[in-house]
Amino acid sequence: MKKTSHRLALPLLAFTATAVAKDLALEEVVVTAQKREQNAQTVPVTVDTVTSADIENTGALILEDMQDYIPGFQIGSTKDGEAGGGITQSQLVVRGVEGSNISTGGDPSVAAFYDEVYLPRAATTVAFSDMQRIEVLKGPQGTLFGRNAAAGVVSMIPNAPGEETEGMLSARIGNYGLRRYEAMGNITLGGVAFRVNALTNTREAVIENFGPSPNDPREQDNQSARLAARWDASNWLTLQLSYDYDKVDNGPKAALGVLNDRTQYPDPTDRKLNTDVIAGRETRDMDAWIAKAFFDINEQWAGKFITSYRQFDTFNLQDEDGTGEHEVYVDTNNIEDSDIFYNELQFNFTGDFLDLVVGLNYSDEDTFQRTDLTFSTAAAVSLASAQVGIPPSLLNSLIGPGYEGTFGSESMLNEGSFKNYGVYGDADFTLSDRWNVIVGLRYSKDEKEFSWHAPHSDFVIAQLLGENLIFNTENNEPEYAAEEWSKVTGRLVANYQMTEEAMTYLSYSTGYKSGGFDSLNPGSGQAPLEPEEVVNIELGIKGDFFDKHLRTQIALFYMEIEDRQESIESQQPGTGAAVPTVINTDEEFTGTEITLDWLISDQLRTGIIYSYRKQESQREAHFDAQAEFKEAEQLNVTAPQDYTITLDWSPVLPFGSLLIHLDYIFKDNTDPENEDHEDFFYQVNGYGEDSRVFNARVLFVPGAGNFEVALWGRNLTGDDGISQPGGLTGDLLGTYHVGVRDPRTYGVDLKYVF
Repeated sequence: MKKTSHRLALPLLAFTATAVAKDLALEEVVVTAQKREQNAQTVPVTVDTVTSADIENTGALILEDMQDYIPGFQIGSTKDGEAGGGITQSQLVVRGVEGSNISTGGDPSVAAFYDEVYLPRAATTVAFSDMQRIEVLKGPQGTLFGRNAAAGVVSMIPNAPGEETEGMLSARIGNYGLRRYEAMGNITLGGVAFRVNALTNTREAVIENFGPSPNDPREQDNQSARLAARWDASNWLTLQLSYDYDKVDNGPKAALGVLNDRTQYPDPTDRKLNTDVIAGRETRDMDAWIAKAFFDINEQWAGKFITSYRQFDTFNLQDEDGTGEHEVYVDTNNIEDSDIFYNELQFNFTGDFLDLVVGLNYSDEDTFQRTDLTFSTAAAVSLASAQVGIPPSLLNSLIGPGYEGTFGSESMLNEGSFKNYGVYGDADFTLSDRWNVIVGLRYSKDEKEFSWHAPHSDFVIAQLLGENLIFNTENNEPEYAAEEWSKVTGRLVANYQMTEEAMTYLSYSTGYKSGGFDSLNPGSGQAPLEPEEVVNIELGIKGDFFDKHLRTQIALFYMEIEDRQESIESQQPGTGAAVPTVINTDEEFTGTEITLDWLISDQLRTGIIYSYRKQESQREAHFDAQAEFKEAEQLNVTAPQDYTITLDWSPVLPFGSLLIHLDYIFKDNTDPENEDHEDFFYQVNGYGEDSRVFNARVLFVPGAGNFEVALWGRNLTGDDGISQPGGLTGDLLGTYHVGVRDPRTYGVDLKYVF
């Protein structure tokens, strides 16, 4: 079942004009959501599929660009412009559940895989170069995917080397200096198939920076490449080896200051800022080797072995005050250097009445994280005054005028060593022509070692106080912790084939995310974060109706999470500012997700995706951002009403073919209902307004279809999408800032296939 691709109507891989012009039919899509190739229509799991054609039509570069086309899926909890923390700090969110924070001591709640290999959190946003498809699985997927698949899985599958000789060159050129070039070639030499692809993407900033910072917020510079070889060593053994490289060198996050006199551009819809962040930048260098062996044992048994090594280092220095004023200067930097060794052995059995998948996996991950906080002396005086109750004037007299215009900094250093083991089995029993029952179990075990070290800062105020303002460990020496967790998870599914083209299913599944440590809170070494345990009950219907003119995927779900690891802004008494802190929360989610594709005629198709969700949370006692103690509390949240409507028209032309795609994206703004809302936020232009985005693309394929040209426009209505005011120092220094959606963009796509 072609979900997103049928909404977007993109059969662009057919290289003849006739196919594009005349065939918008709902095609079969093969997925590996259950660790084996299956028609998506027969899989009793809510799974949305993004194809290579969808990526091309939307101009998507990373997962963030596809979130409006997948119900119940988003990147981060904020709007475009602040989404998910950028490339290196993205949080994948499924059905409202996201990871706790950027701590390497914790784990995401949504697992990500690239070419069947697990990706750590900072590695999930790989560029979409020569990608075959992306599968987004909703609900716990602990049985087959294991580690951190508590709320769902995102699986990115690149194209494998094939026997045919083929190639492709493409260019995407747009305003704001957008230049994206991609190339792919596939050839067979001496019985070995080789496939190579490369992508480069650059774009100037979409925010005007009038400050002294040399790097413009939100500019883009991405490069990626992949080389893969596949060899049929015998009639029962196939070997594949690949190397991928992904480099990011982007501008920093755009923090547009609002609600204070120091802001020179108080209206964020102007997309102007004045930032003095020192060397602000977001970078990541990453590469990986992946080796696979596919082997047939007999007619019923087959196997697969995967081994991979991935390494990456990141740098993410960003403005935290949203102004160009030295008196309130604060920035943060997150630096990581990590590597992961991943292995999986899997066996598949196919019989008349039983399909069976069994396997085991092992991963070994080593991480280093450094969190830096830099502030001006004037800002530090405000922090210290709040911390120890000394008036700022007195602190200034103690420090002396010689420190005016200077900076201080503090750091928290973390090292971690994590091992994960898993053994799983999943059996699909055919009871009759209409009934199937699936039973699956997995045993998972996680072992974690972690450390904290906050060296005593040489900043004058830290020396005066005898301790750091924000980051502290016992006597400023390293602290260590080790813990292990294990869990058995599983699923029970009954699915009923209503007709040859439609089925319904009822599933009960459980998921698990291991406990962990908060990288900014050494106290979590003595009281580690409890593991997340998830129960999901789901009723689904999927199928084709009315002679394959209407395709549906409808899911009703109830999900319960015990001890969800939630990140909040919390200020411990006696400290100077709130910092991201992880606490445990019990939560319940109920909701529905709907995908409909209607083939009105051979040349016209429309689609809609819709999601609705209610959430109840029982949060444990904690200190809030103002250092006030909060008893355990009950929170009720209704998710925004989100829907996307698409329309595709492909009229028959005598001299080529035309494909017109339109989509309208609506998001209900519920920021004023959030617990962090303040009424004075309404002073910010655009705050609290619903989002309405209109996109369009017109594709023309002349002649035989080897060449394609398309005109496109994104956010043609110029929607601003202002996020809720916030920031680490918003409450204390009054330096609130917001994010803003990318402005109207447009350009041309060129593609040549040979």
